[in-house]
Amino acid sequence: PDSNSVIPKLNFFKKNVLLDWGVKYQFSPNARIGYARSNSYHTGNIGDSDFLRTMSYRMVTFETFFYLRERMELNFMLAPMYNKAIVRLTASNSSTDWDSLLGSYGNESANFSMEGEMTKRWFGLASAVGFRYYLFSWLALDGKAGFIYNSYNEKNWKFKKVKVDGPNMNIKKLPVINFHLTFGW
Repeated sequence: PDSNSVIPKLNFFKKNVLLDWGVKYQFSPNARIGYARSNSYHTGNIGDSDFLRTMSYRMVTFETFFYLRERMELNFMLAPMYNKAIVRLTASNSSTDWDSLLGSYGNESANFSMEGEMTKRWFGLASAVGFRYYLFSWLALDGKAGFIYNSYNEKNWKFKKVKVDGPNMNIKKLPVINFHLTFGW
């Protein structure tokens, strides 16, 4: 999380829960490759502006597994990551110059939405150990525990093609616990 006191406070859900999805392909009897994406959202207001910070953790997953018993699987996952963060401010802004020009054409006062965003990309690595229980051959409950290692630093964010310093976030090493409902065909 961001240590800045200007941004809106995070509640437990926004601070600790990532929404995610993924697809995997089993290419051998005990190995799968896939793509997964986890997202973090932080919203609120700064002054009169709407604040939105999104962080996307994008992974190419490599997973190996073996069956402990019928319907019970133990799996190990390793995933290189290419991540992206966006901080966006949107404000309603009224310009007197535009108001007078549009007014000369018979328009009422106009309010424009002024938006700006800054972005940052970085690499990471995820690793996890998991357990999957097959309810049916096509439906399973899956849980994993592991870590996400990020190479993030607050330098070199981009704001309107200019490099700026961004949020100082403590995300170098994050513990992660995942719960999934897995469908297969």
